[in-house]
Amino acid sequence: MSSSPYQAPASLLGEHLRSGRGLKSLAFDALGGKKKGGSVPNKATYATVCKTLQHLPAIDHILDANGKKLRKAVGFDGVRNKGLMYIMLYELLFGKYKRIRGGGKLKRMIVKHEKELRRGAEGYVKTHGAIDDGGGVGVAFPRYVRVNTLRASVEEVVASLRERLATASDGSAAKAAKGSQSASIYADAHAPNLLVMTPSSSLWLHRGHSLVESGKVVLQDKSSCFSALAVVHGLDDEAMAAEKVDYIDACAAPGNKTSHLAALASLLNGTNQPAKKKKGKARRARSTIHAFERNSTRFSTLSERMDQLVPSEGNVTVAPVHGDFLKSDPADAQFANVKAIMLDPSCSGSGIVNSPDRLSGDAKDGKDRKDDKRIESLSNFQLVALKHALSFPQAERVVYSTCSVHAEENEGVVSKALAEVNVIDGENEWQLAAPKCLERWVRRGKETAGLTKEQAECLVRCDGLDGDETNGFFVALFVRKRIADRINGDKKRAEADEPSLMADLPVYDGQFASVANEACEPKNTAEDAVGAQPTKDQAHSHSGGNQHNESKQDAKPSGKATDKSAKKRQKKLAWKKRQALQKAERMKKKEEASKAPSD
Repeated sequence: MSSSPYQAPASLLGEHLRSGRGLKSLAFDALGGKKKGGSVPNKATYATVCKTLQHLPAIDHILDANGKKLRKAVGFDGVRNKGLMYIMLYELLFGKYKRIRGGGKLKRMIVKHEKELRRGAEGYVKTHGAIDDGGGVGVAFPRYVRVNTLRASVEEVVASLRERLATASDGSAAKAAKGSQSASIYADAHAPNLLVMTPSSSLWLHRGHSLVESGKVVLQDKSSCFSALAVVHGLDDEAMAAEKVDYIDACAAPGNKTSHLAALASLLNGTNQPAKKKKGKARRARSTIHAFERNSTRFSTLSERMDQLVPSEGNVTVAPVHGDFLKSDPADAQFANVKAIMLDPSCSGSGIVNSPDRLSGDAKDGKDRKDDKRIESLSNFQLVALKHALSFPQAERVVYSTCSVHAEENEGVVSKALAEVNVIDGENEWQLAAPKCLERWVRRGKETAGLTKEQAECLVRCDGLDGDETNGFFVALFVRKRIADRINGDKKRAEADEPSLMADLPVYDGQFASVANEACEPKNTAEDAVGAQPTKDQAHSHSGGNQHNESKQDAKPSGKATDKSAKKRQKKLAWKKRQALQKAERMKKKEEASKAPSD
């Protein structure tokens, strides 16, 4: 076995390249292997693999230049462990320290041609622009913290977080200025019970934090909260709260959206408290969520998460189903009270734009590079799943969502589903509705073939690369015509859209955006992006710095700092312009290729 310090990421990347499977699927397999003595890739491993994948086109371009001169020189095609070779090339040319750790034959083969490789990398950067490690334009989202109201109150969680923010890392009282951004907690403007904190809080508020381990909070990106929110509060329908309503989560693992649906349904039912016992037996829950997952390992994860996040006694019960949603029978008696279905199927994950845990965690299959055949295959599956969800006779609303930005997986699937399921007119006909709870959300769907402008306005889109401060996402709310007619004209706003309910917290309005953008803007020009060794201070800054420094900078802005920020903004705008021009050129070439006559 190799003793290379890159063995773990090389193994994960190699398996990904060989099998074409996503990082998340491979991680779930590793989790199952851990119980048999195996190991699970850690976050550092994910980071290395994600960044290497991001730079893969650049590395291939460098190797293949001048008739594949460097590919032949380093003996790439003859190397068995191509994952290790790719990672070493990334570390040398684009990595944090621009060097390869450890030793071994592969390193000697690469270092032998280091000068030529660096020249190739410099040429690539000058031509194509520097590649940002954040996943696109320098993006650092706020840390979103969803309070799990099934386990804790907003007040309890906020008090705990404030206590932590008031204490320095060494345990002594912090002397940060009162009201500094790094010590602030805001209420999200769209999703109830969603807290917004500075991006730097991710350094201590992670999966190992007591609030997370106890199930009192869920570290969930803002846009992924929209699915369950649209299911429960998409319509101002009082009948939803007045009758027994069961739900289906068609693709439930790992369970963040499922637990969110349970929390919202519980609040709608009237209380979070455990059901009172009568004559020695617990009162039957008012709502059941049938949570489907066909993969055995993912099903185990789902079951464990539900035990952690959803109390066993309450007015909502989550019933994990180890099976394929597509094989479920809509006429089955157990689904007789299912009035709402949440469908968030496997997708390309092209909307996931930032850190390694987002790239490998939220994206269902881990890849974010568009491949026409793969996108077509995914969209076909998504259409089949959506049509099956719309076939449940008692269902009155269905929410379809993806973490993709591709129209083929979003508007394309929606328009085809509407055309194929609405074969006859009548009160059971499906139509699109704009979620009432997201009326304040500005970005809407695209007007594509099969969708009118009015229908596109019903769709919700998020774009993390265009100022939304959350990952790319798409939500479509389908409702029966009879339901839409019944509530038509009701001008009340859904209470879920009122962030003022959250412990009197100020509403977030981009307060962290400037700090996040400055922290993540590309710091290298095209000339010095390759080959420069960072100083000790630069390395510390790259790893996040500390909250004291942020507070001091916020409290005492200087003229030099202002000038520096202006220069950074100019660099960012120039970088965006280069990326837009490159994208336009690629689209032009693709369009010309599609119009070219076939042989």
